[in-house]
Amino acid sequence: MERFYYVAVATFVLVFLLHHLLTRKKQQRLPPGPRFAYPILGHLPLLKKPLQTSFADLVSRHGPIIHLRLGRRHAVVVGSAAVAKECFSGELDVAIANRPHFPSAREVTFDYSVLTAVNYGALWRTMRRVSTVHLLSAHRVNVMSDTVIARELRVMVRRLARASASAPGDAARVELKRRLFDLSHSVLMEIMAQTRNTYSDDPEEDMSREARDMKDIIEEIIPLVGAANLWNYVPLLRWLDLYGAKRKLADVVNRRDLIFDNMIGAERQKLRQLERKKGEAHASESDKMGMIGVMLSLQKTEPDVYTDTFINALVSVSSCTTHVPMSLEVLLLCCS
Repeated sequence: MERFYYVAVATFVLVFLLHHLLTRKKQQRLPPGPRFAYPILGHLPLLKKPLQTSFADLVSRHGPIIHLRLGRRHAVVVGSAAVAKECFSGELDVAIANRPHFPSAREVTFDYSVLTAVNYGALWRTMRRVSTVHLLSAHRVNVMSDTVIARELRVMVRRLARASASAPGDAARVELKRRLFDLSHSVLMEIMAQTRNTYSDDPEEDMSREARDMKDIIEEIIPLVGAANLWNYVPLLRWLDLYGAKRKLADVVNRRDLIFDNMIGAERQKLRQLERKKGEAHASESDKMGMIGVMLSLQKTEPDVYTDTFINALVSVSSCTTHVPMSLEVLLLCCS
């Protein structure tokens, strides 16, 4: 038995040395960085929160461009504004336009097909064209600002007034973050599928059922992706899945996909009914359609391009924007 352990250790050391010798020439062409790297983990132990502080400290010691080995992945940190500007200009912009495909984000991003994760190419150009020409044209944005956003703002203000009137002393304490999430979600549902959120008669209810379900899904996905983030650098953790993050992430993604599939199915049914009533010519008027309806009409002409996954990917990006600060809604609320 002891002989077996000696052979195993010797084999591991030999493989490690061969890997080091074979990759040494490639590493010499990389920017400078910390000389010492931990086995398996690389420079990961050197990074502390907040990350920008750790990066700034490393850049001050090793130069404006440094190389880090994060587990099995290599990373380059640019700590100079002039160098960063050079990276995003001219031919270099196309060279670094691709996004890294991390295993932890595969299920969440529909196999890396969302606009924020897809690599530069035909799919990215198609999604960008659809977003700018069909979904976010100047006319459509003006219509949304004048009707959808203004109406939903008035609805939120009326609900706040009812909550205040029903509270003792005509003053109620509300959580503005939840109210703004509900406002943003209401606007997005109207824009994407021309549907309205449903509310109960309880004046103390601060969110609709649809917004609450989406908020729960987003708040479950973010920490799971954060926990699974270590998979990207140490594949052994992904294979073992010690904390069950892989299974939990699959469950919550299935719940999210079910919501999107129901939205697309309902919009497809409305489009068919509209075609039967008014004919193909009237059904193709994109100004009167939601975002999903526009993409479903494009799907008829090019079904291989505008697939359901393509539509889900764009809807996913739009829905996830409800989790970021809603500065636009706050500005409109103050100006109303």
